[in-house]
Amino acid sequence: MTDIEPGVEWRIELEDFVSILETAPSLEQAITGSLGGDVLLVDTSDGSTFPLKQHEMGALSAAWSSNGSYVASGGQDGYVHIYNSEGIHSGTIEMTEWINALAWSPEESVLAIGSGKRLTIVNTAGEVLFDFQDQPSTVTDIAWSIDGSRVGISAYGGIGWHDVSGPRSGRRKRFDWKGSLLALKVSPDGKWACAGAQDSEVHLWKLWSGKDLSMRGYPSKIEKIAFSDDSRWLAVACLGDLSIWDFSGKGPAGTEPASASEHNNHIEDLAWSPACESIVTGGADGRTIIWKRPSRAGQKLLPLAMIGTSVATSRVRWISEDSLLVGREDGSLVKIIIEE
Repeated sequence: MTDIEPGVEWRIELEDFVSILETAPSLEQAITGSLGGDVLLVDTSDGSTFPLKQHEMGALSAAWSSNGSYVASGGQDGYVHIYNSEGIHSGTIEMTEWINALAWSPEESVLAIGSGKRLTIVNTAGEVLFDFQDQPSTVTDIAWSIDGSRVGISAYGGIGWHDVSGPRSGRRKRFDWKGSLLALKVSPDGKWACAGAQDSEVHLWKLWSGKDLSMRGYPSKIEKIAFSDDSRWLAVACLGDLSIWDFSGKGPAGTEPASASEHNNHIEDLAWSPACESIVTGGADGRTIIWKRPSRAGQKLLPLAMIGTSVATSRVRWISEDSLLVGREDGSLVKIIIEE
């Protein structure tokens, strides 16, 4: 492991705790915002910024469309703002509760919004296409099927899938679960839906049969999960531990995950590198740790590099295989070059 004295290339200061950070598909831009309500478009090469509309009481969610033509932000104020990649405003949607989750369809023409017990689908001008207002509980996360025909929400009681195209538009299909689901991801190959649960499990469903399985034994709730772009690995953060499950072959059933325990406080965020060669975790302990992708199930992971500060890390995103954006609880956002 190499302990890195952070090679900070640039730094910007937001008003408060960095609560949102998402990179465009090109990795040349990012959107970031804070609990102070400020939202910025950032040029990742030089750190120059373009201010967007503020969210009173804090920015909570953001998402880029699949080719980076549009970006949206949502906040505690119940508003969603849509922009093109140059920051030109194209639409605003006013919801009745704060914005828990945003996700663009793979075809990028429509945006799914999770707000309270409501799932709303809008176009790029903010016009409502579908409004599913009777979700069983608060929508915690959103994920689309890879063909864009269905959008799923995680909530108490399972995943609700909503048909939004073709002759089945408006119909629903449920994957039931007895507890509360906190995070939802669909594997990039479209084969699996994965949810992090309040009851200390990672729950999986085979799409679209609904066949399910669970990975148990975690010490606390699961809020952070991420598939690698090649769909082979699923990373799971729980407290200060990282586990990575192997989805090759017949999937993770009957296997043990690769694992690591280097953080001494909660992991707040995690992200795979563009080529899926590494994964980064950012923790409330102030550590940002880079891990090499495992080569087999059950492997003990060792950190490649560690960036340590006295300020908690809140968000992490890659912008190349050797550079990161790191957001922190003091409102700072830095670009760090990782040196071997």
